[in-house]
Amino acid sequence: MSTVQAISDKRVVKKAEKYLKRHHDEVYWLIWRIGIETGLRITDITKLSYDNINFESGEVTVIESKGTLARQARARHKVLKSVKNELLNYYKRDHAKLLSVYVCDYRNIVDLVPRSWKHSIEVRLEEATKSAPVKKRVAYLSSRTLTALKKRRKLWQGKDSGLIFSRATLASNRAKRQRGVISRQACWRVFSCLSCCIEELRQHKIGCHSLRKIFARHLYHSSDMDIGLVATIIGHQSVSTTLRYIGISDEDTRRAQLRLFDYFFA
Repeated sequence: MSTVQAISDKRVVKKAEKYLKRHHDEVYWLIWRIGIETGLRITDITKLSYDNINFESGEVTVIESKGTLARQARARHKVLKSVKNELLNYYKRDHAKLLSVYVCDYRNIVDLVPRSWKHSIEVRLEEATKSAPVKKRVAYLSSRTLTALKKRRKLWQGKDSGLIFSRATLASNRAKRQRGVISRQACWRVFSCLSCCIEELRQHKIGCHSLRKIFARHLYHSSDMDIGLVATIIGHQSVSTTLRYIGISDEDTRRAQLRLFDYFFA
């Protein structure tokens, strides 16, 4: 499956935004705005409530689902590794079972524990998951986006359960009958159509994750190409990952090398 891309030309980003506002439910335009301004993942955006937003400072604070799940997984893995060591000691006189435990991947070790252990291990895993620290992220919204959110909150107050993208607020009657928030799949169907409907994007693959890549790419250029800053905000472990992520093109490298001449010989 091919990877979705960022939109490198900010004029085309604005053109895509206008298309969404003109041809689709307002929620998609608003999700687009929040995505390219904050770099939040689409699932974190669709779950936003008005309580996540400080309308005075423009801050939006979220618990990032992917980062939090990763921390919970690491906490569970730590317990499972400990259980494997406990089993190795428990079966040290039973060579057959000892060998089975030794070759078993720690992630599957629960299958080999005695029945009397199972409940206590389930409790340990549950406690480890609950005690894992959440990953919070603070991002910022533009005044235009904040104004749109204020209008939306006033319009749907009492009907949206405080959720910005509640299905109850959608124009579709079918969607209104469903509980919860707008789905990632619904967003993908709308954003992916940009590749067909905007001339400059005919050769691009656009999807939900494009919003995060657009944020990263344009943050890179607006921050005087501070790739370390972008990597930190996005949450990447290495700048090489971020460089691949934002999609540095041949044209980018050509322009950079031509600017070197101005630097040397101006």
